[in-house]
Amino acid sequence: MNFKEIVNPRLFDIPDYDQIHVTKCWQDPTIRRQMSNESNYAPIAAVQEAIKSVADKANYYAEDPSYALTLRQKLADYAHVKPENVALGNGSIELLDLLFQILMANPGVDEAVLVQPDYSAYVPRLKYFGWKINFAELSAGLDKAADQVMATISDHTKFVLLSRPNNPMGIVMPKEEIKRMLGTGKIIVVDEAYVEMADEGTSVSEWVNEYENLVVMRTFSKGFCLAGIRLGYLLANPELVRYLNRSRHIFNVNIAAMAAGIAAMDHLDECRQVFRKLADTRDWLSAELAKIPGFKPVPSQANFVMVNVEDSGKTATQCVDLLLEKGFFVRSFAKKAGLEPDTHFRISVGLKKDMEELVAYLSEFVKNK
Repeated sequence: MNFKEIVNPRLFDIPDYDQIHVTKCWQDPTIRRQMSNESNYAPIAAVQEAIKSVADKANYYAEDPSYALTLRQKLADYAHVKPENVALGNGSIELLDLLFQILMANPGVDEAVLVQPDYSAYVPRLKYFGWKINFAELSAGLDKAADQVMATISDHTKFVLLSRPNNPMGIVMPKEEIKRMLGTGKIIVVDEAYVEMADEGTSVSEWVNEYENLVVMRTFSKGFCLAGIRLGYLLANPELVRYLNRSRHIFNVNIAAMAAGIAAMDHLDECRQVFRKLADTRDWLSAELAKIPGFKPVPSQANFVMVNVEDSGKTATQCVDLLLEKGFFVRSFAKKAGLEPDTHFRISVGLKKDMEELVAYLSEFVKNK
């Protein structure tokens, strides 16, 4: 059988998404996982207990996310919106898929605007659903972001999507630039996956009460230390939330994820201690990396640090390979995300003692040119 004759032809332009690094880390638990912006901290004890408490109830379906008022109310309170503004998903990436799906009316014609650099996983999903993608380069700086985005918008543009803090850079676009984009009347999707590690007041979630064209994405995978649970949520106009819920599978959020989310919301003070610990370690890591000759860490508000090594006498690939040899898996951005060839790599923030070891290896490596 010739499957190319019967499968969706848009799949031919989408490369396989390479996640072999995650498999390698599961196969060798001694590797320090500094590549996927997971948390190296386990979930807080109350969340672990909540997950265990539903193990003997796994024979039953969880509440369907259209209802699940307990969790949606707690998330609404946390984000300063109303429960009807909240949609739940199997990770925020599922909710993005649903959004891409329900907004698509004319495949190959409808346009989405992305900023560059940004999260690489957006592109293949948009391609699969038939979106034409236009990129707004951030080369003129964050304070000019709205100008660059608005210059890229056309009559066919349905939405603008950006991560804030930005992944992979960790920088935060000024709120005023988001407000200017909202003034275009296009849907503006702000992915706040890393907002828990950002400065207080960074989020635009409560603007959902004011702007019907604002969509905010959130996840439990980063600051809440629950990447393996797969729980995300979307904040938007209630009408858009209703359409999104019509398009998803029933029972798309499992019972353990529901329990974990509720427990995390019930123990926010403990969770915030983890957020602060990650942010403090990030700031320490950035300061130490800046002491290495030729290393230029990008100021970050996320749980990772992007490093420019262009002036160090080493390539990003050499640094990544050295760290892997020493038991650390970090991410190379050589020729990725619109960055210069082999000049950038990204370190997911881990335990302080591990970060001290990592910095020592890099310092010695650069010293011995």
